[in-house]
Amino acid sequence: MSGGASRALPPEGLLIALLAAITASAPVSLNIFLAALPSVQAEFGVTVAEANVTISAGLLSFATGVFLYGPLSDRHGRRPMILVGLSIAAVGNIACLLAPTLDLLIAGRVLQGFGTAAGVVVARAILGDLFEREKMARMLAYLTMVMIIGPTVAPLVGGLLTEAFGWHSVFACMLVATVVVAWLAWRWLPETRPAGLHGATLGSILKVSGGLLRRPMFLGYTLQSSVIYATFLTFISLIPYVMAELGHPATVYGLWYLLVAGGYFLGNWYVTRIGPRLGPHRLMVLGAGMQFVGAGVGLALMLAGFWHPAAIFLPMFVMGAGQGMALPNVTASAVALARNSAGAASSMLGFSQQMVGALSVQAMALLPATTPVPVYVFCAATAALAFGAVLVLPDAEKAR
Repeated sequence: MSGGASRALPPEGLLIALLAAITASAPVSLNIFLAALPSVQAEFGVTVAEANVTISAGLLSFATGVFLYGPLSDRHGRRPMILVGLSIAAVGNIACLLAPTLDLLIAGRVLQGFGTAAGVVVARAILGDLFEREKMARMLAYLTMVMIIGPTVAPLVGGLLTEAFGWHSVFACMLVATVVVAWLAWRWLPETRPAGLHGATLGSILKVSGGLLRRPMFLGYTLQSSVIYATFLTFISLIPYVMAELGHPATVYGLWYLLVAGGYFLGNWYVTRIGPRLGPHRLMVLGAGMQFVGAGVGLALMLAGFWHPAAIFLPMFVMGAGQGMALPNVTASAVALARNSAGAASSMLGFSQQMVGALSVQAMALLPATTPVPVYVFCAATAALAFGAVLVLPDAEKAR
């Protein structure tokens, strides 16, 4: 795990591709499993809420990892933390692959979630080390555009594997992918942590985190990103059950999910092209507004009884585009407020996203998953909250 500091910084394109592969391990591990959830529920004879513990427990573990890896990377370096995290994720994949019971599957998902957290939070810290706020937002958008390829095809791959070989096979696929990404990171990832940066004792983590949360601007960005993320995560976690109840196989969900990922990709692309002209704050307002409109249209269609997959997923395409515009700028704005502790700032942001997302998913899983109406009621409510919040959130540049 040593030697990263002596490696030359690769060209921006190669660095973004490498960070995208590392970051993708988290959403791919979730998305490839989502299509298999109905099969897990059927095999173990459990309720939707019980099967969804495999999601919420993984997210809570992921949130814990996100909280810890950032400050640890401030002290021990970005590269070692990513390599440690990927190693833990590989062990988690093995545990899930061999799991004979739901409890052991949940344990494996906990390890998997904790391990994949490193890539997400440390990649953002690396960009924070290298770029200022506006360029960081564009780099985050580029990273997501490259990274989203894996999560986009993952539900379809998960559906095909589940139908052909059973749900265990998705973890065999993830194990191979994780080992390959770990080797690429060991081979090419340099160390970017600023010299003299340190922390990572429990006291320092709590002190830095508390200091960040006492800053109203940082708290506002954190809450904004959490609400947007919870909207997305709740939709993709519960719609597979709805699709199964409506008589659609796992592969149908995987195919329609391409619209969700395509919308997010389009939003990211817009940030890379228009971002420098509009600025982060206007893009946040525009993105949150699009999410609100998409959720409102989707809720109206669901209440009217239009439950065709196109009616379910097309509004989410609009919502995804809005999220793709808003989230890179929210993230960059939050991390830019803490230049001397980018790892801790990235951790706090990710931790809040995962905690709010996990609690939302588990709470919504208690409701009947027989129709898409409850999912869209939730999406419309959270989208309205996010849009209202961004309207009152001041522009960080003008607030300086």
